Amino acid sequence: MPGARNLAGGIVFTTVLYFSSFFGSIVLLMPFLPLIILKPKWARSILDFFLYMWFSFAVAMYELMLGVKIKVQGRPSKPTDSVLILMNHRTRLDWLFLMSYQLRCGSLRHYKISLKDQLKFVPGPGWAMQSAAFLFLKRRWEADQPVITAALKYFRKVNYRLQFLLFPEGTDFTANTLSKSDKFAEKNGFPKYRYVLHPRTTGFVFLVQQMKEEKLLDSVLNISVAYPKTMPIGEFDVFTGNFPEEIHFHVNSTPVVDFPTSSDDLVNWCQNRWSEKEEQLRLYYEKREFSPFEKQDKDMIYDTVETYSEESVRRYLYKVVAFWCIFIILVFYSLFEVSLFRWYSLFSIIAFSVLERKYGGLDTIQFLYDF
Repeated sequence: MPGARNLAGGIVFTTVLYFSSFFGSIVLLMPFLPLIILKPKWARSILDFFLYMWFSFAVAMYELMLGVKIKVQGRPSKPTDSVLILMNHRTRLDWLFLMSYQLRCGSLRHYKISLKDQLKFVPGPGWAMQSAAFLFLKRRWEADQPVITAALKYFRKVNYRLQFLLFPEGTDFTANTLSKSDKFAEKNGFPKYRYVLHPRTTGFVFLVQQMKEEKLLDSVLNISVAYPKTMPIGEFDVFTGNFPEEIHFHVNSTPVVDFPTSSDDLVNWCQNRWSEKEEQLRLYYEKREFSPFEKQDKDMIYDTVETYSEESVRRYLYKVVAFWCIFIILVFYSLFEVSLFRWYSLFSIIAFSVLERKYGGLDTIQFLYDF
C-alpha cells in the first residue's frame, strides 16, 4: 500500500493534470479550433505544440515530483521518422509512461494513441485528446476499420510525421486476459505465454499496409517495457500514488524497406517478435537485464540510449513546470477576478459539448472533413 506521501503525490498529480487539461483545452486550444476547417495544417501544428507542452507536463510530474526513473536501451527509430510503435501492454498506463521515451528518443509532439471511444466524452482530457487527433475505437474491427482508414488519410493530407502506438495484444496483461490468451494458444497449437499475451494480428497487418499506402511509414519500432519494482495496474494507482520507481524500455527499429510485404509474412513477423519478447521479458525478470530482440541481433551490444542528455531533459521539464504553474495561477486569478473570462469559459464548455453531440467530436471533424 502506498504511504501518505505517495498518496498525497498521487492526488496532486491527478488533480493538477485534470485541471490543466480542462482549462488548457478552453484557453489554449479553443481559439485555434476554427483553423481545423480553415487551415488544417496550421491547426495540426499549433494544437500539437500545446498538447506537446501538456504531455511534457505529465512526464515532468511523474519524473520530477514522484521520482520515476527511466532507462532506455536498444536501437530507436529516428525522431523524424513516421513510425508504427509496437509494445507489450503490461499495464493500462503504458501509454502514459511511453511519453518519457518519446520525449527522449522519439517525437512526443507527433505521438498518437488509440483509446476506448467512451474516453473522448470526459470533459477536459477528452477534449484535449480529440484535439490531438487520437483514435477512439470501439474494439470491434468492423466499426474501427473505417475510423483508422479515415485517420490515416487525414494524417497524409496534412503531411504528418505520425508516430502511432499500437498494442497488438489488444488489452493489458491481467490474470483474466492471460487465461483468454492461453485458450487461444490451445485452440491454435501455440505455446502458452507468461509475460505477454498472444498478439492480435488483424489490426497490425492492416495498419502496416495502410500506413505504407499513405506513405506514413518509415520504420516499425518494437518495444518491450518492464517494471522492475512497483508495477501499477490502472488509473486508481495514479490517484493513490502507486507509481513505479523505475521503467525500462528496450527498443528495436526496423526500416520499412526491410519489412515483409505479404499479409502472411506480416502475421508471422509479429508472432515471431512476440515469441522473442516472451523470452526476453522472462530473462529480464530473472536477471533484471534486457537482451536483444531479434535472434539475428544476438551478438550486438545495446548500450543505454541517450538521444538527449538527462541534464537537458530535466532542464526542459523544469521549464515546462514553470509554464504550467504560471498558467494555472493566471487561470485561478481570472476565474475570480475577470467576469469576461468566466463567460468565455462557459462558452467554450458549451462549444465543446455541441461539437461532441452534433459532429461526434473534434477527432471526427478532422478525420472526415474534406479539405
